[in-house]
Parts: sequence; C-alpha cells; structure tokens
Amino acid sequence: MSTKGYAFDNASEQAVSHHDALADLLDGSTRELIGELTELDGKRCLEVAAGAGSIAAWLAERAAEVVATDIAPQHIPARARLTVRRHDIVVDEPPGLFDLVHARLLLGHLPGREEALRRLVAAVADGGVLLVGEFAPAPGNFVTYAPEEATADVLTRYLAAHTAALVAAGYDLAWPQRAPAAFVAAGLAEVAFRVRGGSWRGGGPGCRLLRASIPQLRPALLAQGLTEADQGAAIEALGDPRVIVNGFHFIQVSGRAAGRRGAA
Repeated sequence: MSTKGYAFDNASEQAVSHHDALADLLDGSTRELIGELTELDGKRCLEVAAGAGSIAAWLAERAAEVVATDIAPQHIPARARLTVRRHDIVVDEPPGLFDLVHARLLLGHLPGREEALRRLVAAVADGGVLLVGEFAPAPGNFVTYAPEEATADVLTRYLAAHTAALVAAGYDLAWPQRAPAAFVAAGLAEVAFRVRGGSWRGGGPGCRLLRASIPQLRPALLAQGLTEADQGAAIEALGDPRVIVNGFHFIQVSGRAAGRRGAA
C-alpha cells in the first residue's frame, strides 16, 4: 500500500501493539464473514496490506495457497502455504488470480483508492470473492462514560484531532458508505455489506488500538491543536477500564466475480 496518504507505519515502535489490537478487535468478525462467503479448502487467497499477517496466517491453515502483500511486510510470519511479497496495490498489479481477495483498513486511506479497487477486482477469479473492511465514525458522542468531566473533554478533543489528522493525510470518511456502489460499478455481483459497532472499554482492544495510534500521529495531532499533555492524558484515559467510548463502526463489503477464468 502506498505510504502517500497512509498515516501509520509498520516500522514504528507502536506497530506491534497496533497490529495486536487490530487482530483482537477485528479478526473474529473477519474470519466469521470469510467462512460465510466461501469455502477455503483447495482455494487460492490474496491478503493485501496484510500488516502483521494474522488473517493471512489463519487463511494459510485452511487454504491451498495464500499470498500476503504489504509495502512493509516484515511483521508477517512464515507459514506453510504462505508466500509473502513486498507490493504496493496503488502502483503494482496483483500477482495473479485468486478465489478470495481480502483487504482491511486500506482503501479509505489511499488517494488512489479507485485504482486500487480496480486492481483488487481484477485479481478475483471467476466465482471468487472480494472482501474489504473499513472503519467509519460512529454517530453520536464519542464518550459514553468517563469518571471525570476533564477525561471526557480530552477524549472528545482527541477524537476530533485524530479524525482531522487522518482526513488531512487523505483519509476519506465517506468511502465506507460509497464502497458498495463502487463494487457494483466495478462489475461485481452479490454485493453486500455488514456493519459492526458497539462500545469500547478502556484497556480493551479498540482503546488499545487508539492508544497505539497516538504516538504514530503525534505531529499531526499537534498540528490539530492537541498538545503533548492532551495526548498523554488521552493515552492514560484510554487505558482506564472505567472509560467507555462509542467505538468505530467496522463496515465489511463483499462482492463476487463472474465471467472470468479461474485461479491458477
């Protein structure tokens, strides 16, 4: 995935914590939906922007072949039937045809998301599935409960700065809602989406993800007016199990290809 417009870095000190939190937060729903969409036995799978490779490793235990790509693939583990490649979906063509193509928390960040989607669609073999997952802000107030008004205030200001920093880096907040129509326009059939949301408690996977993101976004958050002291207070609050916030919605969009040759 192209680093232009992408706010997070696999080389950062927080990358492991970031990926661990993502896996704890999202892998269950991702695995569940993949299981509903396709049988994996004997199939060829492509995981794009694989991060630490938790889904790629899970796929490799079940599918015939898995290719996991990232522009910085150093965190992807070695596994039987798993091939790791350095690859940028914005500028590089996919490495063949696959029965399942999956990308999570990728397209919304990319300035070239339409071209990246075209490449993802082109990688899906006849009858195969494309599945992407994206975060979208939840409606309503971010802070559901905080033990002190000052804690609620700093968390509210943090989320505003976090969102503004991602938008300034190129994140498209409307992309998750547009994705189903983009799938249809790209020629995919059986397009559907699933939305998951709910509360995140301090110290839980969602809040751990936000805590890991703050040091990575430090300069951008400062540019949005969130001081060093504010950032430290937000990190502390997000680790407090008394805190409850309205977590991001996770939107998974799927579509099926038809009229193409099969995977190699």
